[in-house]
Amino acid sequence: MKLSLFAVVSLVGLSSAFPADLLNAIADIEALELPSIYAALDLSKSRTNCGPTPCGVFNAQEQFVSTTGEHAYAKPRSNQIRGPCPALNAAANHGYLDRSGGFSPPFHPAVDLTNTAGVTTLPETVSGLGAAFGMSTELSAFLAAYAIIMNGNPLDGTWSIGGPPPTGLLGGLTSGLLGDSQGISYSHNIYEGDTSIGRNDAYLNNGDAHSLNVTRFASAYATGLGNDRYTLDGFAQDFLKKVQESIANNPYYFAAPFSTTLVAPVAYNFVINLMSNHSAAEPDGYLDGETFKAFFGVTGDYPNFKWLKGQERIPDNWYRRPSSVPYGIPNGFLDLAINFQAYPGTLRLGGNTNGVNTYVGVDLSDITGGVYHSSDLLNLKTSNAACFYAQVVQAVIPDGAAPLLGKLSAILNLVNKWIKPITGSFKCGIIGKYDQTLFNKFPGYKYRPKGQATIYKE
Repeated sequence: MKLSLFAVVSLVGLSSAFPADLLNAIADIEALELPSIYAALDLSKSRTNCGPTPCGVFNAQEQFVSTTGEHAYAKPRSNQIRGPCPALNAAANHGYLDRSGGFSPPFHPAVDLTNTAGVTTLPETVSGLGAAFGMSTELSAFLAAYAIIMNGNPLDGTWSIGGPPPTGLLGGLTSGLLGDSQGISYSHNIYEGDTSIGRNDAYLNNGDAHSLNVTRFASAYATGLGNDRYTLDGFAQDFLKKVQESIANNPYYFAAPFSTTLVAPVAYNFVINLMSNHSAAEPDGYLDGETFKAFFGVTGDYPNFKWLKGQERIPDNWYRRPSSVPYGIPNGFLDLAINFQAYPGTLRLGGNTNGVNTYVGVDLSDITGGVYHSSDLLNLKTSNAACFYAQVVQAVIPDGAAPLLGKLSAILNLVNKWIKPITGSFKCGIIGKYDQTLFNKFPGYKYRPKGQATIYKE
């Protein structure tokens, strides 16, 4: 009997619970109730820039993010990779992700890793995003592990924050599960998805979903023009607008379970929760227009913006969220559930079937054999969402995609250490079969752009 990698991982059954404070946070979240759409809207609008639960503390020494010395801003050199995520680009430009690539030994002796900045590792992702933004270990490790498995090199434990590593540097060792490693710039429907806050839908821009579209950025920027403040609720409304625009303009619009249903809306929340400045007067944070533009590499005044390619930066005199209140997986699921409750049109799983404005949805119950339902993603009981996403990440790893024992072992290690544990001690329903054939009716499902390393030059 041939078992998929998903079945192998399920049979192995290895997991380690997250720390008690994480599980306690989830328990507190699950105690909340939303009796109506009106309550959901009120809750969405009442959130601080630390999310539904205020940060409440400020420690200037601990939260200050250096932009001088070893962390002084440096424009990326001509051989350095940058990609679609402004936070990753800014972290690399300030050396919070190693400017020289962040590799750790051992490596194949024939591989020259000297000039591959923009290709990073899981430990560096965790330390860099924690120091620069206050992202939790379990969230940054989960995202890095998924990127390594699906878009990177499980044997070396590396992944690219942009496009493919330069030709000739890593060669065949960059081969990932789905072919040659494309990095997250060309990870459409896998890591990157439609309806980005500032990037084009890939199909509408010849496969380029990593370059900023200043018009799309201006749409998000407009949500804070009245008082020069940007909020989770304002961005949730902008996300709804962009979902509607994608359905109306992109015949290949497709909302994949991970990249578009989860990552795309969560990215909006990341901007507020991770890019807001903090102070003693406003410990829960505030995001103004100048800070928003700096993190996205944008100059000029609304609406006449200019994007400085690959030049995202951390503002001077900027204080991140406190390490005692990191932004983690339960925060992400709760913010997402509130957005879905308050603005139901933002929860999409499906796509256009025959041109624009032909959206058809798929329920999770159909693709998981009734184990999960789309309503689980609307539920503030974040264990439902955690259980589903922990399993779907394992389920989408293709059968037979890792024939080498070393690669299979490396993938299992990543799954068991960083993906399975997001379910903590929850009693999760087990997906016996994840039926992706239901997506075949969507033209955008199999759209896979490829490209060169995303090395931006003025």
